Amino acid sequence: MINCYRTKKMKLNSIFAALLLGIFCLSSCDQDTLDEVGTGVQPGSDKIVVTSDSFDVAGSTIAMNTIYAKSIFGLLGKLSDPFYGTTEGGYICQYYPSEGFYLDYMVGNTVDSVQLKILYTTYIGDSIAPMEVSVYPVNKPLTPDYYTNVDPTQFCDMNTVLGKQVYTPRDMTITDSAYNATASGYYRALSINLPAELGNALLAEYKKPNHGAYSSPEAMAAFFPGTYLKSTFGTGSMLNIEKTAIYIYYQREYTTQDVNKEDSIYIGTGASMLTVTKEVVQQNHYTNSGDGSLLTPSADKMYLKTPAGVCAQLTIDVQQIMNKMANRKLSNVSLDIKAYPKEYTTDFNFEFPGLNTMNTLNTTRSKLLLIEKDSVQTFFEGQKTADNSSYYFSTFNTISYSYLYPNIANVVQRMINKALEEKKTPEPLQLLLIPVQVSYSVDQSSYYTTSYVDYATSNYLAPSAVSLKKGLGDLKIRVVASDVK
Repeated sequence: MINCYRTKKMKLNSIFAALLLGIFCLSSCDQDTLDEVGTGVQPGSDKIVVTSDSFDVAGSTIAMNTIYAKSIFGLLGKLSDPFYGTTEGGYICQYYPSEGFYLDYMVGNTVDSVQLKILYTTYIGDSIAPMEVSVYPVNKPLTPDYYTNVDPTQFCDMNTVLGKQVYTPRDMTITDSAYNATASGYYRALSINLPAELGNALLAEYKKPNHGAYSSPEAMAAFFPGTYLKSTFGTGSMLNIEKTAIYIYYQREYTTQDVNKEDSIYIGTGASMLTVTKEVVQQNHYTNSGDGSLLTPSADKMYLKTPAGVCAQLTIDVQQIMNKMANRKLSNVSLDIKAYPKEYTTDFNFEFPGLNTMNTLNTTRSKLLLIEKDSVQTFFEGQKTADNSSYYFSTFNTISYSYLYPNIANVVQRMINKALEEKKTPEPLQLLLIPVQVSYSVDQSSYYTTSYVDYATSNYLAPSAVSLKKGLGDLKIRVVASDVK
């Protein structure tokens, strides 16, 4: 036992001595020799020269009086904030029969009743604020341009009210325990009674050969142009509308089996739906007021507000970068935009944009888009997504309180290349920050991980706002450039 212990100790001492010898040899080497390891075999003319520097970025706030909003989702209500002003949302929509629509087994020649149902999962603001919605008939064909500056009075009969309903976002007829049990992942419904005459007119059209106007979305829109839903009373809440449908209730025959397993016919209530689908037009309409101060030039702040409110504009001096970096190629341009804490009281209702909040029912999540100013129209009308070349996404970092774009070198380099090709002084690069909602699909091809793939982008159609820093030293880009000599 003693000899074994001594042998192990001698081996450890030998290893320790070898390590000391190695450290001594390395420390005695000339530092210049170590610096040349690897680069010593590289010709001097091929050495890579890397340069980095920071550049100030100018920031401002510009109005977005209208946005492209082709969507079956919308907002309904009115919301006020002491700093960011008031936002009001409503929408005009057409309808088309949902899958399985039929009126073939009716008993009698009239419908029982008609209801317009607004389905939503979330809302913003006071859960018990009393609100009222009114429904007006559309009497002219809608223009499917999908921009939110549409004037509803040009298409609707504002002297005729098909129906109205007072409501609170939180259904007070449900107990707290039942509400908490179903508060996530389920639709809530706001029901508005419509005239039975509308249902009977829709029934008469259905009974025509080939079901008349039901044969196509265009024919249905000509026969029944749609409705306009507008908030007509109350302030303090806004519903995030997921679906809108007209339910036609009627008596119909049902066939079942009795205890002897023989067919038995009975009379019960049936319902068929006309819904807002992607084949028809929904035009969202938003108005903002009391937010004019956001457009007043500020030395240290710029603002974002949705929907159809204001956005931030960034201006990068491309010539300044060219003067500093010469002909070197940009390899990295990072942009970190910091936010101020919320400027709010207890009445604050506008969340921060770009929180990456996922809506699992309609598979969208919120982000912040960075895009060239002259590309906005084609981006949204084409429902494009980030490519990290012309369009970039970021999300709000709750730890650093900022939006980080790690590398926007491609869009800056393109401006430099254009100036060099045309042999002209480059125009300043103008980029916009726009809150968006991104449609995604779930990729579960891997057993261990779940990934999310973005495939389409639309403007963020929910109230949100943030104040961003743009004061001296707050708004910069960090540029890294390199070339081969």
